[in-house]
Amino acid sequence: MKILLIQPSRLNDDGTVYHNTFRWLIGMTLPYLAALCGSEHDIRLVDDCFQEVPYNEDWDIVGITFMSHQAPRAFQIADKFRDRGVTVAMGGFHVSLGDTECMEHCDAIIIGEAEYNWPQLLKDHENGQLKKIYRSDKLHNLENLPIPRYDLLNLKKYRIKSIPVQTTRGCPWDCNYCEVTKVYGGKYRFRPLDEVVEEIKVAKTLTGRFPLYFVDDNFAVNKNRASQLMEELIRQKVSWTGLCTMQIADDEEFLKLMKRSGCKHLNLGMETINPDSLSSIEKRQNKIGEYQRQIHALRKSGIDFSINVMFGLDGDTPEIFSTTRDFLIDNKVPTAYMFILAPRIGTKIREQLLAENRIFNNDWTKYCGYEAVHYPKNMTVEQLEEEFWKLHQDFYSLSSIFKRRLYSLQSWTANLFFAWGVRKRRHPLTFY
Repeated sequence: MKILLIQPSRLNDDGTVYHNTFRWLIGMTLPYLAALCGSEHDIRLVDDCFQEVPYNEDWDIVGITFMSHQAPRAFQIADKFRDRGVTVAMGGFHVSLGDTECMEHCDAIIIGEAEYNWPQLLKDHENGQLKKIYRSDKLHNLENLPIPRYDLLNLKKYRIKSIPVQTTRGCPWDCNYCEVTKVYGGKYRFRPLDEVVEEIKVAKTLTGRFPLYFVDDNFAVNKNRASQLMEELIRQKVSWTGLCTMQIADDEEFLKLMKRSGCKHLNLGMETINPDSLSSIEKRQNKIGEYQRQIHALRKSGIDFSINVMFGLDGDTPEIFSTTRDFLIDNKVPTAYMFILAPRIGTKIREQLLAENRIFNNDWTKYCGYEAVHYPKNMTVEQLEEEFWKLHQDFYSLSSIFKRRLYSLQSWTANLFFAWGVRKRRHPLTFY
């Protein structure tokens, strides 16, 4: 079959499609879906951000995978193909989490993981037996996963050529704003270590001077296994980045091993410095009283890091912005990714806010993390958005950058670039 796999872009405020000449980061989903197709098919990958969607070519099936803020653009693309009589299948977090609107724009949907569903869908389509819904009754054991088809990407179109690698799925922490447990389950599953190493060997041939990027929601959830992997990373002589919880900073020896294994950057979910807000999102693993010590330990380790922070939570008052600014600057946080709560479909916090009649915007394009779509509890929508952008300007001001004493070229580059962007109200996330 001739298969087209598409990553949609997003819509601008005026309804036009956001286009660029490149994308910053390489995504894993399309190359992985291509690998699941098998070698007998003719497959093309299209990133709607910088490529033209080939509507007028002959395709047996089109697969579109997307998150909530991409949904309106995904529906546009799907409708055009279906008008031409082409079969369209949809998947991804937004579809899996229950947006029934997706059913109106495609011939089949995949709910949950793709390993069982996607190959079966393709087989059924070839045999003229396509079903409307594909849903697995079990999660995959993560054994014998194919290596993503990065050979199908034009890597020159990506500024940061960090190849994504996944070693685990799932999470036992059921934070009420997060979709991970709804799609990947409430416990961690681990890929066989030897298979991860084989994928790393392939990935490092493509990265050049860039580090690998571990896309696990928590790279170090099992320290024994992570230590084994990092010892292999030392032997493979690769550098890497990944995501962890703040608790990673509680183990000095483990941080030293991370540094020796080539860790260049960690992204950590601090979320908030307000105890009431932390309680409101049910993030029980974080301990606000430990933040300062943990951040100091991270700086001492020499590993570059960034912190994620959310606003618009139920404990937030207008003062949260200035206190967060002072905390981040006083503790010399190198980079902060700050977001407004986006109560996406399928999350517990969305159900709560709907029950309280506090969601005023259901345009999925706005669920990007830097626009308000709900009424905050202790401030106005206008205060939330204005103070949010003012905080960005303050944090990425030149005086703040110098006060934070950035210690890596990567941090200096990112901070100066983001400083340029936020003056135009361009959120750092839009660059990725």
